[in-house]
Amino acid sequence: MKVRWVGLIAILLGIPAIDAKSPKPNGDVVAGQLLEQKGDWEGALEQYQKALRQMPSDLASQIAVYRARSKAAESHIGRGLKLRTEGKLDEAVSEFRRALELNPALSRAAQELRGTLEAMQSPTHELSVERIIGEQRADLKRLRSPALLQPLNPDLSELKLVSESARTLYTTLGKLGGFNVLFDAEFQPGKNVTVDLNRTTVVDGLEYVALLTKTYWKPISANTIFVTNDNPNKRRDYEGLVAQTFYLRNITSVQEIQEVVNAVRSVTELQRVVAFNSQYAILVRGETDKVALAAKLIRDLDKPRAEVLVDFLVIEAGTTFSRQLTSAVAASGLTTGLNFSPRSSLNVTTSSSSSSSSSSSSSSGSSYIPLSSLGRLSSGDFSITLPSALLQAALSDSKTKILQAPELRAVDNVKASLKVGERRPTASGSYSAGTNASATNALVNTQFTYIDVGVNIDLTARVHDDGEITMHLELELSSVTGEVDLGGINEPVIGQHKVVHDFRVREGEVNLLAGLTQDEQSKTLTGIPGLSAIPILRRLFTGDTVDRSHNELMIVVIPHIVRQSEITPENIRGIAAGTASTVELKYTPNAAGSHPQ
Repeated sequence: MKVRWVGLIAILLGIPAIDAKSPKPNGDVVAGQLLEQKGDWEGALEQYQKALRQMPSDLASQIAVYRARSKAAESHIGRGLKLRTEGKLDEAVSEFRRALELNPALSRAAQELRGTLEAMQSPTHELSVERIIGEQRADLKRLRSPALLQPLNPDLSELKLVSESARTLYTTLGKLGGFNVLFDAEFQPGKNVTVDLNRTTVVDGLEYVALLTKTYWKPISANTIFVTNDNPNKRRDYEGLVAQTFYLRNITSVQEIQEVVNAVRSVTELQRVVAFNSQYAILVRGETDKVALAAKLIRDLDKPRAEVLVDFLVIEAGTTFSRQLTSAVAASGLTTGLNFSPRSSLNVTTSSSSSSSSSSSSSSGSSYIPLSSLGRLSSGDFSITLPSALLQAALSDSKTKILQAPELRAVDNVKASLKVGERRPTASGSYSAGTNASATNALVNTQFTYIDVGVNIDLTARVHDDGEITMHLELELSSVTGEVDLGGINEPVIGQHKVVHDFRVREGEVNLLAGLTQDEQSKTLTGIPGLSAIPILRRLFTGDTVDRSHNELMIVVIPHIVRQSEITPENIRGIAAGTASTVELKYTPNAAGSHPQ
């Protein structure tokens, strides 16, 4: 059993385990461990195999041999892949075969060996997957961006041409700017026009000529442009398309990505706009100007959301005052009855009456005297219970104050919740037919739900650029005030203060969201009528009680802007976007005088 535990520990830790029965470590195992540390897995394998031949039943040596064999085979595969990438196929085959010899169950070694042998049979030896992938990556790096026109002389001091054709105008600008002009074979110059340009650039001159002659030009290299007639068919035939991937940095939900895609597709009129949700990316393919406009829109929309931190102060204060003062006889009034107990010498007669039935019987008796004995009545025939004297003076004055100060951080226009307290179970169900509702276990088909008791806050905030915050707040303060028996089940009685409010405040402003003040006063006077109105002596026949209570509840909200939305002048600046039929962007030349089209 100890040997099994040693083996399990060796598997978990990834180190050779020493047999617990051995008094000292095996020398071959120690030598194998040293070779392991140097990365010589084949040498370590030989040492572990020697130790295993000495003790074939040693589980630790078996595990060490298996691990060393796997690592050695993997190292040969790695060297074989490197040699194959370098074009040394014969040496790569030897490495893969050695890996199979060490670990015949390693299917990857057989797969790589098979692929290398197939590459050796090919005349060009170009079946290496790694080589093909490398060439593809190199091809991707060689892909060109949209052409930029870079005229040698970007500025025009003065140009005036009278009644010239479009071909002549373009050729003249090409000579002055130092770039080539190619014309479509079906190009039709149209009517001659007059151009008078002063203190402008060559690129602007091209734009003016295109506008006057209703032609279309595009750069096809840094020093060559192509000119054709401007119509939908020519635009479709010659206008270049651009494919670009935009990675979103701040948008975090699939819904937001789809909203951006819909906005870009609607504004730019691009048809090929696809969202790749797993990478938070948008793939776009279309005309150069449309893709450039999509890039601006995506940058404008991909902004980090503002965040707010809201401090809540919930203050509950209560004062209770009670005083009872009584030092009197019959402080609560006289309720004493006069009892008649005549003497036996007055010829008292007792009468009784009874009635019976099958289920009950009753009897009663009373005493009476003859009229001739009325004159002999005296005070001894009557009795009265005198009220006892009472001395009571009690005073109770208590003050309570509860302060809760939770904080809640929320992202702009995203609901945030805070729940602090406990969840109380409540039962609901129906009563069985013919069962008294007050009987025990009267409820049948009972379901239990849980109610959050404590501080519950739901907040949705909207941060404005002027430092103000609009908030939708649902705040509930609840507590268990008692229990009630419903159908044999004790249900909690929940007392709550709830506020649902929409408001707009400034950052850092202290706002009293809700307040409740309750003041109760009561005074009770008891005593004997008449005697309780006599000055000074009334204290002997009266008692009074005074109760006062004052409760206050205040909810204060203090918002703080943690992060403001980053809206730059570039985001709100309008740009020229072409006409109703064509999306066309206008550029100012950069430092090198280049201009995309």
